[in-house]
Amino acid sequence: MLLYELLQSFSKTELVRFGKLVRSPFFTHRTEMERIFTHLSQCIYRKKPLPDKENLFEKAFPGKEYDDLLLRATLSDLRELMEDFLIWQKIQSDPVAAKIALATQLRERNLNKPFLQTAAKIDRLLQSSVEKNADHLRQALDFQLEMAHFETRTIRTGDLHLQEISDSIDTLYLAQKLRHACTQISHQAVFKADYDFGLLPDVLNSVEKGGYLTEPSVALYYYCYRFLTEPQNLHYFQQFRSGLTAHEQYFPFSELKNLYLLAINYCIRRLNEGNEPVIREGWGLYREGLAKGFLLENGRLSGFTFNNVVAFGIKLKEFEAVQVFIAEYATRLEPEQQESYSHFNYARIEYARGRFSAAMSLLQKADFKDLVNSLIVKTLLLKIYYELGEIDLLLSHLDSFRSFIRRSHVSDYHRKNFSLIISFTQKIIALKPGNTTQRARLQQAIQEAETLSEKEWLLGKL
Repeated sequence: MLLYELLQSFSKTELVRFGKLVRSPFFTHRTEMERIFTHLSQCIYRKKPLPDKENLFEKAFPGKEYDDLLLRATLSDLRELMEDFLIWQKIQSDPVAAKIALATQLRERNLNKPFLQTAAKIDRLLQSSVEKNADHLRQALDFQLEMAHFETRTIRTGDLHLQEISDSIDTLYLAQKLRHACTQISHQAVFKADYDFGLLPDVLNSVEKGGYLTEPSVALYYYCYRFLTEPQNLHYFQQFRSGLTAHEQYFPFSELKNLYLLAINYCIRRLNEGNEPVIREGWGLYREGLAKGFLLENGRLSGFTFNNVVAFGIKLKEFEAVQVFIAEYATRLEPEQQESYSHFNYARIEYARGRFSAAMSLLQKADFKDLVNSLIVKTLLLKIYYELGEIDLLLSHLDSFRSFIRRSHVSDYHRKNFSLIISFTQKIIALKPGNTTQRARLQQAIQEAETLSEKEWLLGKL
């Protein structure tokens, strides 16, 4: 039942508030709606399943013969009242939007003095607002338009601020268009979607030539779009990074989180290229994001993020800092992940320090049910066997690794990547000393491989 699902989404505070509303004669005189709500909310408090229709009807209409049509009509009306409550609650949660709605009502009633008093309050709220993102620009424009409607009726001559409204519309459009374009680019990279970006080329030209880079809500997303589409141009990323540091107080938590993730994902994609400035930026972004809570969901850290933080730290040889991170944040992982992820990442540190036997011992304790992590563990074991010169073990491991990939339901990317790692490792082992032609051919093949996470290691062994 949709009504029950909706009710289950209510917090305890919302249940109490809605209970007061449904009992208020201002909203409804139908006591059967109150009785149904009371019964359903008690089921939610006690974590009981949805009661059957006959039970609900008995609670709503005690002593009456069951009438399915009447019950459905009552439930429909109750759900509509709940939806009205959610609308009211949403409006009330945004003081500026609520005051603008009030101002519209006062203007339409020709109540000039109360309108101007409300307008003054809206102006103070907008001026005192810390946030300066696209949502703030939209509210400011709504207020400007409301004032223009009022002044058109009350002021026969004089400036109606039409140019300022036009400028606000332009700035808001640019901010929203660029923000959405960054979302499109990010989604496109993961899901291989093909988007038409419409007027975006004109938008970029307008931003560059129109002086809009002084507006944080425009500039941050402009530089973000640029570094996402021109990843080799570090200038755009650095401009974004400095802008994020200077203007992050202008953005709400949820939007800041998204900006950090866009930047971090860019750094992840460039991690294996060995570009130290980008790796150091990624390390810094992760540490800032953790400190500010952007990377936690309900107090939990994802295993994916946990592994990536370690990867950045190891690339920079920040071994002590990485060990501190593992000790501090392992408890933020899901309980069933904590032991395996800790052992695995301590093993990565030991491997990076050249302590291969210690790394192998730790890997034996890292029992992953996750397929991708299992592939990564097998790759690290491959490298350890090679470094220790255990060629027989390595050859056996390569065979079992290939069989594992063949049996598993892995993505095309992972199948190609790990199959190439196995293949190139076998070719390096089989390479005859002094055969420079074969070595050069193999080196070129490794360098030209587009999907190869261990390219740097393979080239080093070659």
